Amino acid sequence: AAHYFILAADQGIAESQFNAGQSYHLGRGRPQDDAKAAHYYRLAADQGDAKAQVNFAKCYSRGEGVSQNFGKAVGYLRLAADQGHTLAQCDYAQACLHGAGGLPQDYGEGIRYHRLAADNGHPDSLLALGAMLIDDEHVPADVRAREPADPRAGAKLLARAAQSMMESHLASDRLQALELLRNHADLRKVVSVCCIGCGKTEGLNVCTRCHVAKFCGTACICQMWPDHKPELQGLAGRAARRRVAAVMHDAQKCQLAGPHRQSTRLLL
Repeated sequence: AAHYFILAADQGIAESQFNAGQSYHLGRGRPQDDAKAAHYYRLAADQGDAKAQVNFAKCYSRGEGVSQNFGKAVGYLRLAADQGHTLAQCDYAQACLHGAGGLPQDYGEGIRYHRLAADNGHPDSLLALGAMLIDDEHVPADVRAREPADPRAGAKLLARAAQSMMESHLASDRLQALELLRNHADLRKVVSVCCIGCGKTEGLNVCTRCHVAKFCGTACICQMWPDHKPELQGLAGRAARRRVAAVMHDAQKCQLAGPHRQSTRLLL
């Protein structure tokens, strides 16, 4: 297939240019070659292919096949985001919030693009908006005046994010959902957490260690334990890192205490 993708790509067909880039990027049907992957991604991206714009942005961000350039990476993300590409909308929103790639820090734009991605169900944008709406002291006063805190709406967004991540096939997403539900007991009332082994929704028992995951019986516990055990270890590791971060943050606040203490606020 890679051979025909490349033939069509050399005739200027954007979709085939994207597929040819994928072939070289992933080493499918052709030897892995970042430079050739970036070449075909660029051709498709410059024709307006949103998927190619996202992948070419990653090439610039990571310095794969092209010289690393965060400004150009953000530029291609913006092009894809404006075409409705959900991942690009979320990543561009984060770039706006952090002022990455030479962008001026702009919470208004960050929130706007997060809303676009959240409307399409992107869990990271749902999480970011939910946290801002519940209570985020890091949001500037002028933005907070336009986007007042709304804990109820924020909880709904967090619940949607948790539901989406629990249904994901990625272990990292499920781990993040477990941590979110574990730390927000109210969300567990509105998120339907089914048996993680077979999907049943009745007659479930809750894991006594994470207090979130549910099983319908011994068979599913034995089947899913190899997957769930690393999730429990991940939760424990994250909790330990949060405790260390809290201690370091308190120490930093003590060092900077005073009438002219600088801000130690963290972005989402």
